[in-house]
Amino acid sequence: MSSNSTEGPNLDSKAGKVILVAVDNSDYADLVSKEAARLSFDMKGDVIMLSVLPVPTIAPAEGEIDEDYLDEEEEKLEKLHNRLIDTYFTKDLGLLVEAKILHGDPADKIVRFADEINADLIVIGTRGRGRIASVLLGSVSEKVAHHSKRSVLIVKNPELKQ
Repeated sequence: MSSNSTEGPNLDSKAGKVILVAVDNSDYADLVSKEAARLSFDMKGDVIMLSVLPVPTIAPAEGEIDEDYLDEEEEKLEKLHNRLIDTYFTKDLGLLVEAKILHGDPADKIVRFADEINADLIVIGTRGRGRIASVLLGSVSEKVAHHSKRSVLIVKNPELKQ
């Protein structure tokens, strides 16, 4: 797990608010991170930025998952996390900001990880697909909101018309 923290905050001495920020390598990552940064400041909450690399849920035959591809995608996500953290999360607030990459079904991994870290809030974006596409395909944000026991904030692009 890579991390970008400031002065090592003492988690035992604070309220312990944790915000899970789920981002992918899309334009929506900036919108989600900007909103999460605002909330972390208001809530004085620590942040864990999470990305999930989708991989088949059924175990493929040995050698079917391209390890080089996964390594490249992880590297892209690490760079994304670093850029988002450097851009939106002020280092002098004393809040912990960490980044994590998991593999698997994005919605499932986000929900499970939020439970593991006892997140107070999940912040996630939506691509704003039309109603038919969302019904047919579903969306990660809708699945997370439906299956999580945690509060979920879905950040929408204000320029999209519903």
